[in-house]
Amino acid sequence: MKKIGWLVLLISTITLCRAQELQQLYSDAMIAYRNKNYTGFYTHIKQANILNPYHEGILYQLGIAAALTGKKEEAIHSLRQAILINADFRLEGIADFKLIKESKEFNSLIALQKEGQTPVINSEIAFKLKDRSIHPEPIAYDAAHHVFFLGSIHQRKVIKVLPNGSVTDFCSQAYQGMGSVMGLKADTLRNLLWVCSSPLPEMMNYDSTLKPLVFKFDLATGHLLHQFIAPKKGVYGDLILSSKGKVYLSDSETNELSIVNEKTNQIEPFFYSSEFISVQGITLSSDEKSLFIADYEKGIFKLDLHTKKLNLITTAKDVSLKGIDGIYFYRHSLVAIQNGVVPARSVRYELGKGENTIIDFKIIDRKHPDFGEPTLGVITGNMFYYIANSQWAGYDTRHQQKPASQLKEVVVLKSALR
Repeated sequence: MKKIGWLVLLISTITLCRAQELQQLYSDAMIAYRNKNYTGFYTHIKQANILNPYHEGILYQLGIAAALTGKKEEAIHSLRQAILINADFRLEGIADFKLIKESKEFNSLIALQKEGQTPVINSEIAFKLKDRSIHPEPIAYDAAHHVFFLGSIHQRKVIKVLPNGSVTDFCSQAYQGMGSVMGLKADTLRNLLWVCSSPLPEMMNYDSTLKPLVFKFDLATGHLLHQFIAPKKGVYGDLILSSKGKVYLSDSETNELSIVNEKTNQIEPFFYSSEFISVQGITLSSDEKSLFIADYEKGIFKLDLHTKKLNLITTAKDVSLKGIDGIYFYRHSLVAIQNGVVPARSVRYELGKGENTIIDFKIIDRKHPDFGEPTLGVITGNMFYYIANSQWAGYDTRHQQKPASQLKEVVVLKSALR
């Protein structure tokens, strides 16, 4: 799903009072900095960091404040955490870093930054979409018939890309109240295509009164088998299937996980935790005993589906797990699409014993020339396909789509995982 401004995100995920406090602390910190009151600058930005330890801008300012007040270790640590999220923060030529700029730790930080800014390209183009107004978010694959399915945010429909490259509609625009399509999964074993949609301002004929929906289609004919209506408003950001055909949903607005109960024809709540800030993609472990949940701010959670025990995945590696949109389990690893870091990237994270830690990682793509905002993907066999430039930037301030001349053809990339 698209990135949103940091203050908007905070207001939507914590209490308004707390968000206002954070805004005030940040404002006071910057006033103190401009007045060369570096002790006050440090005090205010430190308090802001305590309120939100995940924001890269606050981490960067804390690194500056710590450097100005003689706290060398804290300065290096905070700047490292900021650079791992946004490699474009300025380090060199800053007078504020006078106290630390000659240290080996600062030099290693600059080396880390330059590595993070270096392009890595392992994927090639699988296909392009000539219709520049489609704005796809999810992608699914029917391995039995070699057909890709893509869901449109703007046009409120699902399209098919056939083996010969031709594109056709799977369902019509706004079919049975369909909103922006956020999740797709093809179940070739049962000949089903599952689709989830939600009302978003970027869709054609936006109607905020619509509820999120889940559609169960016949994969071959496109016939609608059943429509499930969400019990309340939200934004279904992802949809996954177990090997038995059980449907799990993530809601990026309420931070709830739900399941589709086909016996009662209801969408039912499954799990919620106050630990979540912004739930995005979800994926099942190979034994289907655990659910991995991407939190856009905190990183990756692992949920035991039997005990409902929730753990935050840890890593000792120099890498940030922030800003993950799509996430997929593959051979004792997690393949992630991170559009909330700078530069955006796709990564394969190797899991340790027990699958509670990340022990290594490999960049699939970083600064790929076809990147706009990469979003979601699909793994089939050993191949990973994903949308390289979803068109979240293709709207004006009123959420109206820009002219086609200002948009680019959507690119789907592919990369071998072995």
